[in-house]
Amino acid sequence: MAADADILLEITATAGFLRVAAVDAATGEEVAFMAPHGTPEAALVRLARDKLAYVRKRRSQAARPGQDRAPAASPRPGGRSIIA
Repeated sequence: MAADADILLEITATAGFLRVAAVDAATGEEVAFMAPHGTPEAALVRLARDKLAYVRKRRSQAARPGQDRAPAASPRPGGRSIIA
């Protein structure tokens, strides 16, 4: 993803955390994640960019079947998120 790509953020505060929905304005691709209250907006934007790039990379790899990929490290139980 280009460094200057626009990302639209929707931040919803709930009991103990923030729910952040991020949409890439150019492609319309959307991701969502949770963050603790008090997380600076700059950190939320960075996490949104990183997660959008991660999702885009995973989708492009899935679109190219048959290519050798390194086996993933043992997955965390029940985890589909990225460690930031």
